[in-house]
Order: sequence, then structure tokens, then C-alpha cells
Amino acid sequence: MLRLATVFLICATPAVADYTLQITETGKRDYYCTITVALTNDSAEPLTEINAFFLNYIGEQQVGRSKGASFFNVAPGSSATATFETPNAPCGEVERYDMVIGACRLGSSFADKAICADRMALTAPFGTATPLD
Repeated sequence: MLRLATVFLICATPAVADYTLQITETGKRDYYCTITVALTNDSAEPLTEINAFFLNYIGEQQVGRSKGASFFNVAPGSSATATFETPNAPCGEVERYDMVIGACRLGSSFADKAICADRMALTAPFGTATPLD
């Protein structure tokens, strides 16, 4: 019985996320809404690259899609920033940003994009992180 309880506790313990996101700046350039996002590497391994874009939402309605950008060479305990530009979006009204990961490089190799998506710790205004199909 003790063994079963130990297995249950191990399975019930949430995994610690490796990467956290934070918006550090918002703005507008020409007709683009911009968000600058910091990605912090909370893992013990270097992150070579995450390339992504964001889907912007007001409630459940998608109101924009940003251009892609990349976070490069993020050492453990460090952060990198990237600026995402969304054309013709209602800048001040966006409530949620869902991240779509187009590339994930760990070490010198590309990894399954779902690996990077699963390692994200997301808090508002970020909703989800999913791999690009």
C-alpha cells in the first residue's frame, strides 16, 4: 500500500516548467501592435532557439496573428527578448496571447516542437503554447 501511495504522489506532483514568459513592453509601430516578450530559461540546460508567433484574442475571438520571432541562446537562469508585431490588431484591447511554436532547438539539434511547448509556464495574459502543425 505504501508503494502505491508513493507512486501516486510522484505522478500527482506537477512538473516544474523550464521556460517562463513575460511581456516587458507594448507599443505601436506604423499599423503594427507590438509586444516585447522576455523568455526566461529556468532549466539547467541551455536553450538554443524557440521560434514562435502569437494569436491574439479578445474573449474567445481571435483578433490578430503576429509575425514570427525567435528567442536565441538562452543560458540557464538567463532571459532573452523578442518583439512580436501584429498588423491591424486592436492593440489595447487584446486580452490573451496564445503562443504557437514553429521551431525548437535544444543543443545543436532541432527537437519536437511539442517538447518546447510542454516546457512553458504560462500565466495571464498568455493562454496556451502549442506546436505548429
